[in-house]
Formats: sequence, C-alpha cells, structure tokens
Amino acid sequence: MDYTILTGFSVRYLMTKKRTLNSILKEQDLNPVDGVLMVFIGNHPGFSQEKIGEVTLFDGASIARSLKRLEQAEFATRKVHPTNHRKKLVQLTPKGEEFLALIKKADKEVTDKLFDNISATDQKKLDNILHRVFDNFDELNIQNK
Repeated sequence: MDYTILTGFSVRYLMTKKRTLNSILKEQDLNPVDGVLMVFIGNHPGFSQEKIGEVTLFDGASIARSLKRLEQAEFATRKVHPTNHRKKLVQLTPKGEEFLALIKKADKEVTDKLFDNISATDQKKLDNILHRVFDNFDELNIQNK
C-alpha cells in the first residue's frame, strides 16, 4: 500500500477543517485556540480551567487569554467552584452554544461534501478500517528522544 495518500488526506482534511473554522472565527475576532476551546467546553461543560489545560495541552496563559475573549464575546462563563474557591468552572452560554452549533454545521457541510460521491457501504467500510487503524496507535512503542 502507498501510505502517502493517507498522509496527504490527513493533512489536506485537517487544513480544510482549519480554514473552515478560521473563516467563521474571524467573523467574531476569535482565533483557532478559541474555537478548539469552544468545542472542548461544549463537549465537557463544567470542567475547570486547569482540567481543560491538562486535556488540551494548551498552557495556562493561552487558556486564560482565550477564555477572556470568549467571555467578552459572551460565548463562555467562568464560575467559582462551589467547594474549591480557587478553581473556576467553564461553560458555554446560550449564545456560545448557538455559535458552536454554527461551527459544527459548517464542519458537517464540508465533511458531507467530501464524502458526497462515496456510498454509505463504502463509508461504513472506511469507518471500520479507520477505527482498526486508530486502535493500532496503542500498540506503537515510539520513544521520545
């Protein structure tokens, strides 16, 4: 198998998604980090700022700046944790949820267009193959040097 097609597909797919996301975010003076955090917060409402950093691997300063922009746009709120007053819990506002729905809709439209001429059967086969390949990541033993 010529694996360059997989690499090419992955890069082009991600770049297409990034361009789609960026065009929507720019309309609100937001950047890609803000968009990633919105998606993450939408999927994990109520996570603390620190937990978001652990999972996304963004540094604390980047998260704080991004959350400040999201709050100024009225897309997210930070509330003090009920039992640990040093922690802040993050969630999207209704306005943020609406904007996230717009982002997800645009992402779905791009993906649907990419698979437009691929039969449902072939899409299912591809899904199964990619899940098996994805599971193989756990078997890799790559050393960091």
